[in-house]
Formats: sequence, C-alpha cells, structure tokens
Amino acid sequence: MFVLHDKDRGRVVAAVVLYIDDLLPIANEGLIGPIKDQMKKRFRMHDLGSVSFYLGMNIECNREHHTIDIHQHIYIRTISAKFRMDESRSIASPIAMKLHKRKPDEAACDPIIYQSMIGSFKYAMIATRRDIAYAIGVLSRYNYDLSHEHMIALKRVFRKLNSRKDW
Repeated sequence: MFVLHDKDRGRVVAAVVLYIDDLLPIANEGLIGPIKDQMKKRFRMHDLGSVSFYLGMNIECNREHHTIDIHQHIYIRTISAKFRMDESRSIASPIAMKLHKRKPDEAACDPIIYQSMIGSFKYAMIATRRDIAYAIGVLSRYNYDLSHEHMIALKRVFRKLNSRKDW
C-alpha cells in the first residue's frame, strides 16, 4: 500500500493498494483522476472504472449514504458448492464440541480435503468473516492427524457460513 500524506493537515489524502498486477487507488473523487493520469504516464495500464470486485471480495460503494460494504457472498457460495456443503442446514455456532487428538486405534481421515477446506476458510476469515476465526484456529491444529470427529467439526463451520451467507 502506498500512501499520500498531506503534511500540513497531518492526514492521509490518498492510497494505492497494489497486489501483483492489480492497482486500487483510494481517494476523494477529485484526486482519483490525477492519480490515474500520473500512473498512466509511467506504466501501461487499463482503467476498469469503479471497483466492484477485488481479490475475491465484492465491494459495494453507496456514494449517497457514504458507505462501503465488503463481502464474500460469491466466494462463500463457491466453496460451499465445491465441498458439497451448499445445501447443509444452518447453525448458530461454528464450534460446539471439545476436540481431542486422534487416538491410535481411531481411523484417520484424509488430510488433503481437510487442509483444502481449512485453506478456503482462512481466506474468508482473513478478508471478511472474523466470526469463524476461533473455530478455524482450533481446527487448524489437527491438519495432519485428524479423525472423523475433526471433519464433522470442520463441516460445522460450513453450516455456520450457510446461516449467514449474505453477512
């Protein structure tokens, strides 16, 4: 993130978020144009207009009410469908059981699917869904030595997301 400060007033007046080859200038309406013009002089770039989707997040700006809503409805629906959890019942709490290490006589589950689910959740958790952070933190501890109980607990997080897809 690159930031432009107004030293006289002691505040930030503009910022440019850079992720690989995606630039997102953030400033008052009057500054966006000059920032883009300066950048076009130095770099080859395309202006795609106002942002509505950035790095898997939907961004909705309401200029009349001066609000910005950031959500991942599409991403959550996509990962729910990918792991066949899109039709699961909703629940209120993402984790309700005390988990234990897998016992030696217990059958182990395939860690690849579990780890893939955890990774998908981590992106949602970091970007917009802090409500699942504790559950994902606890479940991440069992990435390599997991039982059927751990998989059930992880699927519970999907059910929590399904209760509030449009949050």
